[in-house]
Amino acid sequence: MGRLAKPLALLLCGLFWAGTGTVAYVPPANAQFFWFFDQKKPKKQRRAAPRRGYDLPKVTPPKEEVLAPPPPDDRPYDENLMRLAEILGAVHYLRELCGAGEGQLWRDQMAEILRNEGTTAVRRAKLVNKFNDGYRGYRRTYRTCTESATRAASRFSTEGAELATALSQTSVFASAPQARVQAPESDDGASAARN
Repeated sequence: MGRLAKPLALLLCGLFWAGTGTVAYVPPANAQFFWFFDQKKPKKQRRAAPRRGYDLPKVTPPKEEVLAPPPPDDRPYDENLMRLAEILGAVHYLRELCGAGEGQLWRDQMAEILRNEGTTAVRRAKLVNKFNDGYRGYRRTYRTCTESATRAASRFSTEGAELATALSQTSVFASAPQARVQAPESDDGASAARN
C-alpha cells in the first residue's frame, strides 16, 4: 500500500484544493444565512429642508435709484487751513513751554475751527492730525524754553495771523462775525520798543 498511498494523498489534496477554490467564489444560498438581512429596505423619503432666504420673494432695487458717490470734501483753501491747524498745534506747545500762561487758548481756537470747518469725520480727522503733528513735532524738538523756541513761537504766531486773515475772506468764517486776530506779545524786547 505504500506505493499507492502517496499518489492517492496527492490526488485528494488536489481535489480538496480545487473544491475549496471553486466553492469560495459561489455565493451562499439565501436560506442558508439570515435572508432578511439581504433584502433591500425601502428608503424613507426625506423632504429637503428649505434653504434660508428662499422662502421670501427676491427684492430687487429699482433701477432708477443709483447711489451717487459722496461729493468730495476738498475745498480750495484746505492747504492753508491744514497749515493753520499745524501752526496752532506748534504754538500751543511752544507758548505753554515758555510759560505764556495762556492755558488752552490755542486749543480752543482749534476747537472753533473744528466746529466751523470739520463738517465730516474725515475732514475733522485731517484737521486734528495736523494740529497734533505740529504739537508733537515741536515737543520732540524743544524740551525746555530756549531763545530759539521763543523765536519759533513768535514766527508761527505771525504766520498764523496772516493765514487766519486770508482764510477769513474765503472760508465759512467769512459769514461769521469778524474775529479779532490777536498776536501774542513776545518776550524778546518787542514790548520795550512799544513804550
